[in-house]
Amino acid sequence: MHQQDIIAAAKTAFRDDEAVRGLFLSGSFGRGTADEWSDVDLLAVVDKGEQRGVADRWRTALNALAPVVYWNELERGGFLINAVTDDWLRCDLNMVEPGHIGQRAQNTISPLIDRDGIYDALPAALPLKTPNPHALRYQINEFIRILGLMPVVVGRGEHLTGVMGNGLLRGLLTDLFMLDVSNPDPGGILHMSKLLSAEQIGIMSGLPFPSATKDEVIEAQLAVARVFMPRARAMAERLNVEWPEAFEAATRRVLEGKLGVKADW
Repeated sequence: MHQQDIIAAAKTAFRDDEAVRGLFLSGSFGRGTADEWSDVDLLAVVDKGEQRGVADRWRTALNALAPVVYWNELERGGFLINAVTDDWLRCDLNMVEPGHIGQRAQNTISPLIDRDGIYDALPAALPLKTPNPHALRYQINEFIRILGLMPVVVGRGEHLTGVMGNGLLRGLLTDLFMLDVSNPDPGGILHMSKLLSAEQIGIMSGLPFPSATKDEVIEAQLAVARVFMPRARAMAERLNVEWPEAFEAATRRVLEGKLGVKADW
């Protein structure tokens, strides 16, 4: 079975279902960037009172195509259903109410069923995304906060927690790089290599992955800081975000005083 089988099954299942006012491919299939590893993202326009019935009918249709081994329902900006078949094809169905299609454009979705002319009313494309100063402010302060907990981790001998903290710092570095991605519909994290530059991917790939030992944890945290801090400061200056000078200075002092290291980012 292939992704196109799921798409065909959805179109057939809802072709005569008047509760479904519109059915669209979103995600990579909607953008025309799908590959053999892509999941199938479906966007359905359905009145709130009809969504439960549509969900049940979709589960029946999908199970008729292939056994569903994972089914998860979330009330998040609509009614979102995550499904995985027994050969690990992934499909998400997101149901939204009429008039609540969200930030969509004709180049981000592809119509399968459109009873109400929803697609024609959309703009051709969305404007390019600009960095969010509020997100940057959070990332900077959260990075410094996690970095400043290193003496606690080392003092208690919780080096495994330090490894986990290194993952958090790496995640914030990724978020920092992603802030400058201007694509308004960039897709999920599994598309990261297509969104970031080869230089950024190389920088992150070159950072050390620590084992749960004191010295490796300390060096790994500082290595991420040497990458993150100057880039975050440059972006803060560009976006007119006030830098937390006192917080950074206090963190430098505690790292150098408690761990005997040079906070040389």
